[in-house]
Amino acid sequence: MRGFLSTILMLFIALPILAQEERYITGFAPDFIGKEVSLYTYQDYITMNKIKIGEATVNPEDSLFKIPLHNKSTIKGVIEIEKTEAYLYLGPESSYQVYYPKPEGPVSFQNQRSDIIFYGLDSLDINSLILAYHHGFETFIAFHEREIARGQFLPYLDTFKVHVADAYKDVKDTYFLTYVRYNIAEMEQTYGGLGGSEGRLQIFLNYIEPFPLYYENDQYMNFFKAFYHQDFSYYSPDIRKMIDSSLTMASPTMLMKTLKSDLFLSRPDIREMVMIEKLGKAYYNYYDDLGRDRKRHVLWMLDSVSNHAKYEINATISNNLVDYLIRLEPGYPAPQIALKDSIGENINWGRYQGKFVYFNFFNTWDPKAVTEMKIIKGLREKYQEDIDFLSVCTDKDSTEFIRFKEENPDLNWDIIYVGEDEHLLKDYKVTSLPAYYLIDQDGFIAMAPALRPTPDGEYESIDKTFFYIQKALHPVEHIRVGEP
Repeated sequence: MRGFLSTILMLFIALPILAQEERYITGFAPDFIGKEVSLYTYQDYITMNKIKIGEATVNPEDSLFKIPLHNKSTIKGVIEIEKTEAYLYLGPESSYQVYYPKPEGPVSFQNQRSDIIFYGLDSLDINSLILAYHHGFETFIAFHEREIARGQFLPYLDTFKVHVADAYKDVKDTYFLTYVRYNIAEMEQTYGGLGGSEGRLQIFLNYIEPFPLYYENDQYMNFFKAFYHQDFSYYSPDIRKMIDSSLTMASPTMLMKTLKSDLFLSRPDIREMVMIEKLGKAYYNYYDDLGRDRKRHVLWMLDSVSNHAKYEINATISNNLVDYLIRLEPGYPAPQIALKDSIGENINWGRYQGKFVYFNFFNTWDPKAVTEMKIIKGLREKYQEDIDFLSVCTDKDSTEFIRFKEENPDLNWDIIYVGEDEHLLKDYKVTSLPAYYLIDQDGFIAMAPALRPTPDGEYESIDKTFFYIQKALHPVEHIRVGEP
């Protein structure tokens, strides 16, 4: 092991000295030769949406990768290689040299955690400070384990806070000091027996009311989400009635006014963020007479907030939450379409209300897609009483589509040319063609992706699905012998 680490050390020493303004993550990843490396950060800590901020490839010659850094403030970074990931903090003036080992354990569908090893890390770097802080806390807890086990956690946590204040009195790193404050705050509200109304008020006055909303700090946001974890059902019946009215009218302004009665939401920046987070929960968990309309109203409200939020971070969170909620999954609203048919009439999901819709994307130059279009013709003749059909052509040039229509006049359902419509393809997450979807009578996703018109190996085709839809919509009444 010592020899291996010495090899890493020599590799990093051999790297050229960089100018002050040039910053990089330089990684040694011998288990991932030739693999792509991606660097992400979190755009917000409510939806945990990640955005890519850098990429590189592990060099086959020296097993190194190098990613430029451009962050102007401290952020949390995520390095991903294949199905593995590692976390680190990225200071605004620091470069990093790391060893990225392959995680042990079986491969799963989720990313495996890799514990990176830093080389030459400055003692005042954010990563050094956080690692040292947690090591100090673990040592303190181990030393007082017996007393803490007897229920004296809070007094010893107060003692630990005194030690921390003295240990870091000369540290100026705002991100780190905020991290420590809210790591302790999270322990107080989680393990300190402060779950009651008085304890919650104490936490609010000590840690929320006097301080800004540190939305870029991951530890602050962990604490924040735990403090405001309740959904709308937490409120009294009178307040819930007003919340219902706000949701029924799809009015974020009315909802903001209603939530203002909550002492813990007196600040408008916090209230707006919490409202967004609770709307996300309402999309899944809040049920009343509106039924599916409830989800539509939530989406309308979030869309409004994303365009008119008073605070930029809340607009970002709202927009990310909408993207999260409208995933192409059964039971969720199908992304809206705005197309024109051959005579200029509008095509949207309302046009097909009351029927299922078999919706597909295709190219005219793909023989398999053209063959399946002809099979769809037979399906339409068989099931058109209950199922409508909508096909969109994504050819780059409309000339080929026009020729295709002229050569196939018997394909006479709604077949629309959209070209490379970026928004439509993105909304339906089309990554390969042909692509198929089944929309229900109310404009909600029934299958995404849907089965194809032709069986794929041993798999069934969409014909069987259509058969069961037809059977369910037109049950046969069996007359028993002897009954009138």
